[in-house]
Amino acid sequence: MRHMILRLFCLLLIWGLSAPALAKEPTPSDPAEMPFKAGGVKSLEERVKQLEETIERTPASDKWYDRIQASGRVEVEAGYQEIDYHDAAQDDEKTSDVDLATAELVFDAKIAAHVDGHVMFKFEDDDLFVDEGFITLTGNDAFPAYLNAGRQYIPFGNFDTHFVTDPNTLLLGETNENAVVVGYRLGGEMADISAGAFNGRANKDGDDDAIDSFVAAIAVQPLETLLLGVSYTSNLAGSDALNEVVVDADNLDSLVGGWSAFASFQFMERFKLIGEYVAALDNFKAGELYDAADAKARKPSAWNLELGVSLVENLEVAARYGGSDDDAGFLPESQYGMVLNWGAFKNTNIAVEYLHDEFEEDIQQTDTFTAQLAIAF
Repeated sequence: MRHMILRLFCLLLIWGLSAPALAKEPTPSDPAEMPFKAGGVKSLEERVKQLEETIERTPASDKWYDRIQASGRVEVEAGYQEIDYHDAAQDDEKTSDVDLATAELVFDAKIAAHVDGHVMFKFEDDDLFVDEGFITLTGNDAFPAYLNAGRQYIPFGNFDTHFVTDPNTLLLGETNENAVVVGYRLGGEMADISAGAFNGRANKDGDDDAIDSFVAAIAVQPLETLLLGVSYTSNLAGSDALNEVVVDADNLDSLVGGWSAFASFQFMERFKLIGEYVAALDNFKAGELYDAADAKARKPSAWNLELGVSLVENLEVAARYGGSDDDAGFLPESQYGMVLNWGAFKNTNIAVEYLHDEFEEDIQQTDTFTAQLAIAF
């Protein structure tokens, strides 16, 4: 498997180096025409850019319709998956489907010079819900601080990707919560420091239902093409996906913290390298994760490494190698694959993806093919 991954990355390097100079992406002046990511993953980098746009946006007038900006995206996916169970007593499976994977409608309102509102409605998994809804207070050039209060993705992890399918790091760490987050920008765009508090979905046995979870993050951009960051959460079991496999989320022996480190590097005008690691800082007690009968203490971690190459204008190919440890089948132990992204029309992306997953203790392996048609407006 390692040889296959090495070949994939070497192929991308050779292909990218031999591609014509057309590969350099244009930089549109209109933010609405900027290329968007397959899968709809909103990385920390994109959240920071959203904050910058919020601060800089000046409405044409005081009329309500000039103060509100609407945007959104729609993603339709067709998928085929083969599951190979290594237990001879269990039949292998093949599934396929066409699905409206995601539909988002976003409203951003400029309330006053330093006050903004943000609401995102999302349709996903046959449910319609408010995914984000918060108020932003911003400072001025002399004091570039900000405050986000409401439902939001806390600043833990980066989760950037070229792929349709979310990386393992996102599945382990992404947390959408009602929170208050404060931040400060240093040197313009050189660094962003933030910290926040929230009432997590996982609680220590005997604790009151109160605000007892915290998050902190720092992202630095020493070069225009290089973004680095680290983050911390005091309540990893409160993350969206991991919380679903906590046996009794209200009676943990103790809250287990988590940490994340990431790097995103663009080079030679056409390559983008993404690396991230997310892990628990301590062990969950035996029986707290996955299965009450589990006799093993668990300390989950996940990683993701991707290399993307812009071959020609609006055409990108990328390879992924990721995995996890100590997950007992919650996440694949190893994952690799490739994706092709084609910006076929304005604000329209067609993605074709293949991923191979292998799970811990040789339980099963899966091969998944996904085609996605996505638009942004």
